[in-house]
Amino acid sequence: MTIRPKKILIQVGTIILKVAMLCAAAFLLYKVALFAYDYGFRIFAEKPVDREPGIDVNVAIVEGKSVKEIGKLLEEKGLIRDGGLFVWQEKFSEYAGELKPGAYTLNTSMTPLEMMAIMAAEQEETEGNFVREDESTEEDTETESEEPESEEN
Repeated sequence: MTIRPKKILIQVGTIILKVAMLCAAAFLLYKVALFAYDYGFRIFAEKPVDREPGIDVNVAIVEGKSVKEIGKLLEEKGLIRDGGLFVWQEKFSEYAGELKPGAYTLNTSMTPLEMMAIMAAEQEETEGNFVREDESTEEDTETESEEPESEEN
């Protein structure tokens, strides 16, 4: 039996190539798993863009806008980091399908879930200003109708 160096080199090269491909596949799988975990985590625990007090941003959502379009708008305004992620956050939130058109003042220190809560709240239009139904307007009316007591001297 004769040893053929060419055949041995081919076998060693094949083994090295297989090990390299296995390492590359494991690394790729690791990166995909890390990305998927991070993305999935962010769906439920996305942090605000800024710390308190943040910056107030006015946003107008018109009738017929899709969640994807709303996410893109919020991303363009600097309120969220990823408009595509916003679609998934909305789908898995208690506000799925509940976002309503209107004019909103949102803040960069709000989480996407807090923004959805505001955009899903019932609104009524009062003299051009939108007021959420859950806000108490009775106190404002009482304060305006009460007249200060004047002291007579």
